[in-house]
Amino acid sequence: MLNPNVKYLRESISTNRYLLLQGSTRSGKTRAVIDFLIELCLNNSGMEIDITRETFKALKATAWRDFQKCLLDYKLYNPLNHNKTDGIYNLNGNRINYFGSDDHGKVHGKSRDILWVNEAQLADEEVIDQLFPRTRHKIICDFNPALGEEHWLDKYLDLSPPFVTTYKDNPYLTDSQVEEIESKKDNPYWWSVYGEGKRAKVEGAVFTRWVEGKFEPVDYWFGLDFGYSNDPTALTRVAIEKDKLYIKEEVYETHLTTSQIFDICKGICGKSLIIADSAEPRLIAELRSKGLNIQGAKKVTINEGVMLMNDYEIIAEGKNLKKELSKYRWADKGKTVPIDDHNHLLDGARYAFMFKAMRPNYGKYSMR
Repeated sequence: MLNPNVKYLRESISTNRYLLLQGSTRSGKTRAVIDFLIELCLNNSGMEIDITRETFKALKATAWRDFQKCLLDYKLYNPLNHNKTDGIYNLNGNRINYFGSDDHGKVHGKSRDILWVNEAQLADEEVIDQLFPRTRHKIICDFNPALGEEHWLDKYLDLSPPFVTTYKDNPYLTDSQVEEIESKKDNPYWWSVYGEGKRAKVEGAVFTRWVEGKFEPVDYWFGLDFGYSNDPTALTRVAIEKDKLYIKEEVYETHLTTSQIFDICKGICGKSLIIADSAEPRLIAELRSKGLNIQGAKKVTINEGVMLMNDYEIIAEGKNLKKELSKYRWADKGKTVPIDDHNHLLDGARYAFMFKAMRPNYGKYSMR
């Protein structure tokens, strides 16, 4: 059985600069990268390959130990080709350098053709900012998704979606190892990250029933939250279908003038209904006078809107929307007041959602 991580690396090496392997514990990410790099070296020569992890001690005890074991297993290890002092192994005319990211001389030093960052979630962003620009061709990162609310990996995940695997994809695990992993199913956070290879929701998150997905409904309307300098103007497309609440990020921009808001909303929304922040009645009136089908949100508490929204599974589309859903938390243990942050798109979606929730028989909203 071929580890699917190897198949992904083989198929993506010619097109992707960033090869990102996200997985649970024991999903075979490390072994897959080792097998792939050895295969690459046997079919090419003259490459400079660097392998790094947060410290040299950790690297030697994990990825490099496994790399050397594979070389021995494949009868490719020759001690004459191994400079242990400098951390260099020569394989078929290719130079493999291994070092800890705590070695500032090597981090800030030479360039390479291929970089492998093992357990990338542990690396500092300052180190990554030195290593990535000095890499001429391909960057491989393996990581488990214990990334917290925000991580430097996010911008690369947006550029190149990760290939996700779990322990079930690892052909080398014993029955005892599988049993040990599955014994932790009763720990929701651990199981989500280390069992299923998913990025777990933040503890205390306001919305926990959400997944990424495409906005598919044809009957929709819009929610608009106004901002200017510090806060963005945020426009969302919203629809309800049975037990699912669809939300799509349309606009997330600061320093928009009234005319710009009108032009953008006219282009995106057409004649469709827009429910906007009622704290800006003058702005709503001006946009309506220009031709938008817009009205203020009905006054209800934030908590009431959030509680009703939590009755639905949220299907979310959009980079900033995903970040808000990940970061929007309760300010108190009693879950009565959400923090007033990371909520611009979500506030707009709440305005639109509550309009429908309070007037379920209003009719169709999409009138383009």
